[in-house]
Amino acid sequence: MTDLTSVPRPDADLDGDPTEVIAAVWAGALELDTVDPEAGFFDLGATSATVVEVVRVLRRRWPGLKVVDVFSRPTVAQLAAFLADG
Repeated sequence: MTDLTSVPRPDADLDGDPTEVIAAVWAGALELDTVDPEAGFFDLGATSATVVEVVRVLRRRWPGLKVVDVFSRPTVAQLAAFLADG
C-alpha cells in the first residue's frame, strides 16, 4: 500500500520549466529536498506505486504521459526532454 504522506500533492505547481517541474514532483514523492536531473528514479528509492502517483500528478500538465514513459526515461532530464518534444 502507498504511504499517503509521500504522495505528491495534487495541487503541486506544474507551471514552468519541465525539468524543474518534474524534479519538484519527484522530490515531493520521494521526500527529498532536491533531485539530481541525471539520477534514476528507481535509484532514488522510487517504487512502482510511486511512479503511478507521480504520473497521476504530472498528467495534469501532460495528459498523454504514461507510466511506461517513466520506466523508459527514468531520469528527470530524459523525461523532461521527451515531454518538451511532445
